[in-house]
Amino acid sequence: MFECNVSEITPLRIPRVYRVKSICSDVDFEIELHEEVIEAPKVNSKVIFEITSSRDNCLKHNFCAHGYVVSNIQLGDVYRTIISLHGFLVVVKSKQRLELNEMDHVYLGASFAT
Repeated sequence: MFECNVSEITPLRIPRVYRVKSICSDVDFEIELHEEVIEAPKVNSKVIFEITSSRDNCLKHNFCAHGYVVSNIQLGDVYRTIISLHGFLVVVKSKQRLELNEMDHVYLGASFAT
């Protein structure tokens, strides 16, 4: 699990879709969400992310989706993992490689502070 702070909310060109950028202690998350699925959090609010293979663990969060790892590559000194939640993207940047491989089926849980 990753405990993060929301650093930026950006509306995208697709109506009612926004990108949430979050900074954690050792990783950065960017996740695209639709406002009908989950209301946009506030900047500086807390969020917890969990990437898991367990549906039950994912369902403990107020947002749960499944998808596939699209890539997990190193760019310079940063590892970038991209997960597709059936079109919506999650980008995880970290100094350490996440133990995920391309085409792994994963669940992404997120709990946003209200």
